[in-house]
Amino acid sequence: MRAVYRIWATLLLILVIVQVGLAGYGAFYAANKLDDEGSSIDEEVFSDGFGIHIGVGYLAVLAGLIFLVIGVVAGVGKWRLGRHGVLFALLVLQVILAWIGYGAPALGFLHPVNALLIFGLLGWIVSNEWRLSRAAPASVAASP
Repeated sequence: MRAVYRIWATLLLILVIVQVGLAGYGAFYAANKLDDEGSSIDEEVFSDGFGIHIGVGYLAVLAGLIFLVIGVVAGVGKWRLGRHGVLFALLVLQVILAWIGYGAPALGFLHPVNALLIFGLLGWIVSNEWRLSRAAPASVAASP
């Protein structure tokens, strides 16, 4: 079960990286639709560019919840589960910040900042798990 846990964490990190790329795609898609100075885009064009980013964002929250469940089943311990709880809270907050950002663009500033926190925390979790997985066989082989 620990291997499933480690691989799911890695896939979640890859999903977060793809999500950041999709945000860039959405921004440049929208910018590309602006023909001349002073032109604007409508809601449909905006949704065309950012729709996949929005969808993958919800998928990331679901994947974060599944990761928390996998951690419980794998028996990773309270410390790791605490980090997962923080990660899941940050993922939910990310969606809330996106919703708030539509009505209050100044608060939308926090959406990409929170994405950096998610990436950093998840990167820490993934690197720690891969390091521990490589250390475990060495310690078993060294024991009498």
